[in-house]
Amino acid sequence: MFDQDQVAALIRRGEILAAYDIARAALEAGETSRDVAYAAVLCLARSGAIDFARSEYVRLGLDRADDSDAVALGARLLKDVALAARGPRRTAFARASIRRYEALFQRFGGLYGAINAATMTLVAGDPEGALERAAAALETAPPPGLTGEAAYYEAASRAEARFLTGDVFAARETLAAAMTFAPQAYAAHASTLRQLDMLCRETEVDPAWLAPFRPPVCAHFTGHILGPDKDAALSDCALRRKVDQLLKDQRVGFGYGSLAAGADIVFAEALLASGAELHVVLPVSRASFVEISVAPFGADWIVRFDACMARATSIRYASRDPYLGDEQVFAYSSQFAMGCAVLRAQTLSTEAIQLAVWDGHETGGPAGVAYDLTYWARSGRRRAVVSIERPAPVRQTPTFSDEPPKRAMKAMLFADVQGFGALRDDQIPAFIETVMGRMAKAVEWLAAPPTHVETWGDGLFLVFDRPIDAALAALALLEGHKALDLKGLGLPRSLGLRVAGHYGPVHLRRHPLTHAPAVIGTHVVVAARIEPDVAPGSAGISEALAGALATFHGDAVSCGYVGRTQTRKGFPATPIFSLSRAP
Repeated sequence: MFDQDQVAALIRRGEILAAYDIARAALEAGETSRDVAYAAVLCLARSGAIDFARSEYVRLGLDRADDSDAVALGARLLKDVALAARGPRRTAFARASIRRYEALFQRFGGLYGAINAATMTLVAGDPEGALERAAAALETAPPPGLTGEAAYYEAASRAEARFLTGDVFAARETLAAAMTFAPQAYAAHASTLRQLDMLCRETEVDPAWLAPFRPPVCAHFTGHILGPDKDAALSDCALRRKVDQLLKDQRVGFGYGSLAAGADIVFAEALLASGAELHVVLPVSRASFVEISVAPFGADWIVRFDACMARATSIRYASRDPYLGDEQVFAYSSQFAMGCAVLRAQTLSTEAIQLAVWDGHETGGPAGVAYDLTYWARSGRRRAVVSIERPAPVRQTPTFSDEPPKRAMKAMLFADVQGFGALRDDQIPAFIETVMGRMAKAVEWLAAPPTHVETWGDGLFLVFDRPIDAALAALALLEGHKALDLKGLGLPRSLGLRVAGHYGPVHLRRHPLTHAPAVIGTHVVVAARIEPDVAPGSAGISEALAGALATFHGDAVSCGYVGRTQTRKGFPATPIFSLSRAP
């Protein structure tokens, strides 16, 4: 039986895919209540599957429902399409959403419908009409007795209205008052800031006035290992003072990085002491990491490592395998941590920066502080460096005897069509020729084609050299499938393409049976395990791929957190992000 309270709790926590799985299972079991339909469509909308959500909204009868939530959801779906579109399509959907928001306001009152109607009037290209609607909305008396986030949203909506009337000063004052109702509600603040950022773009107003309202900064931290000698211990104290000041000056509230002996642990301890969140990203298994990056530099570092791990807000592993001499795993771990910092900053509508303790030496290796600084610099984001003086490091030769396996960084996609297994045999030719044929055309037309392709039944496995190439391929596949007239082809309209993606080091081999090139490894499995949990009509990607895209390609694609995979067959739940084109 459908548990509405359970689904609502999952949605509040941001576990959208888990909530959708429950709603979808209820629908498949024959439940037809409005609550089940509403939960399913809301989850689809928040997961980024807007087109599929719109079709389900109609199929499940929500377009005929007469309650405020259903009407608001219909308006929100039209709004999402408008904001993602350009030209006449943008205007048409903006006007359609206005009609929905007006109906919401006229039928149920409240500020939400009136303000959104005003905002979408601006998006539709009518600034004077938006001003009039916003001014009228401000005449609406606030409900009595609001507190906490409810009071925040009411006041923040009034700040949005004042901005639409052209009074930025009043908007600033009203938003400042709103923040006092829920000062730590960063997710709520971020929702408001994204809306106001969009309005600033629409009106060509400098968004700098929003800076005081943004949450604390998200940082990636990196630094050198410090040895066990007395000089290093003394410098550790001086370094801590500099790091403390750096965190204060940069207003850091969230830190992502590793925990090697030395600067990493100093950063972590300083973050914890300041009240900031510490998010640890380790390149290999905990035991292996301690063995190679902590224990050799003194027993005290092990104690401090354990203390930081115990207090960390989250712990991620780039790999759970032991270290086998491949330094690339350290570079990948750093990329992963940087991506996490950027994603968190985007989620909170704040800034991502890099903090480093660096001796100025270019090591030339595939990993290390110099590598981290170079990688981050490509994103054009700010960094702050604490300089230290040390002799140039001497690269040590690995002591292991076996050569590490050949691996390369690749971005991977898995795609399949939900509902394929239920097709009749007479429908298979049309499916192969049209649905799979459209996939083939989408891949053929890519500017950067995959370096490796495998297919079976309705399944597709594509491998790319660059994360952005995989992302654009995923979107091309979805857009191609969306353009199909499934009903006209004699196929169920419920056939939904779903795409999963991941980025990580893989083994490049030749298959001993087929003698064909093969791409294998645990990171291939990650991509494959994501795919069953993706909502139909959407692309779900791993945190590693989403982070790489957010770091360098935020102008082309957008990634939003939608939940975690289900735990199955010993595979731990992993975060999933939706993928869409940037607005």
